[in-house]
Amino acid sequence: MAWTRILTLALTLGAALPALADEAEDTLLTLMTEGPDAVTFTEHFREQVSEATLKRVLDRFGGDIGPVTDVRLSGTTGEILSATHRLPVTFALDDEGRIKLLRFEAPQRMEADLPGALARLDALGAEVAYLVLRDGERLAGQRAGEPLAVASAFKLGVLRALVDLIDSGSRDWADVVRIESRHRSLPTGRMQDFPEGAPVTLHTAALAMIAESDNTATDLLIEVAGRDAVAAALGIPAERLLTTREMFALKLDAARAAAWRDATGQDKPALAAEAAATVQLDAIALGPLQEGLEWYLPLDRLCTLIDALGELPLMQVNPGVIARGDPRWQGAAFKGGSEGGVVNLTFSATDTRGRRHCAALTVNDPDIDETSAVLAFSELLNTLVRLP
Repeated sequence: MAWTRILTLALTLGAALPALADEAEDTLLTLMTEGPDAVTFTEHFREQVSEATLKRVLDRFGGDIGPVTDVRLSGTTGEILSATHRLPVTFALDDEGRIKLLRFEAPQRMEADLPGALARLDALGAEVAYLVLRDGERLAGQRAGEPLAVASAFKLGVLRALVDLIDSGSRDWADVVRIESRHRSLPTGRMQDFPEGAPVTLHTAALAMIAESDNTATDLLIEVAGRDAVAAALGIPAERLLTTREMFALKLDAARAAAWRDATGQDKPALAAEAAATVQLDAIALGPLQEGLEWYLPLDRLCTLIDALGELPLMQVNPGVIARGDPRWQGAAFKGGSEGGVVNLTFSATDTRGRRHCAALTVNDPDIDETSAVLAFSELLNTLVRLP
């Protein structure tokens, strides 16, 4: 239930040293338009990457994005532009003007206008919702107020309840809590493998929950913040809130899952707790989206949550669908969710003109292609930064 950014290719050689921006941009443009024979590389680079490999990589990206028209660098990060695509890059020269650092990420198509970008979202699956806000004003939306399954994106509500507790003075980020057997869930994450009673601070657990989508950290924090508070942050009835361990346990036991769906009131949390305590959790495929047995949230709620939390440094550790340090966005915050039949991507950041955006996408479809969803969402972000 985590989103991991896909890198198409990475060639990283040596540490980056400052270089004049104009010289670096000119060299990178020459490399992309005239080829590797027109520039020079450090000996270390040449030892690590053969000329044939480099040419093959450049030819591949040339075929993907078309003729390069411009390059833009801010420090060592930037973008290579064509008429139709943006290719994020990390690039640096040594003191003698030789290329010593080169890293490409997945090319991103740039739609000509917002309707074109939204049309690609519409084509992603059976149930598609999206929302685009700029400075709190709605630029576009579809089914944004309708609750759909969002997988791990619900963890924004856990963080909201925890932050409220800390802001009230009842808790502190440095408070230490211990991982017990009742908190252990299935991956994603690493804390399920920590020893019994392992101490972690609230900040460490929150960072793991957001940046790595750690499920054990999530269940630990639900206990700390309180189910009622988390449910209130999410805008759902408290009896419908499931921990990740409870959801996994119910999905692994069809009879209990059916009983939970049919139950009302406080019978629901009792059945979920019983399943979590007795069902053996195994790291096996849990199958596709199970109707009713998910975390259902509307995108307008997720945008409200991420906009309120986005300035927290822990929200900016994993920017998700953009490259870390992307110069087009400041304070980029991201939380996604994915499981069989479910993809959610929720992003908040300020562009170079000082405009705050929230963009969010949910797709519910048993046949969803997660990679296609990520690329289409990236194209949406590319379009947003270019809009007047």
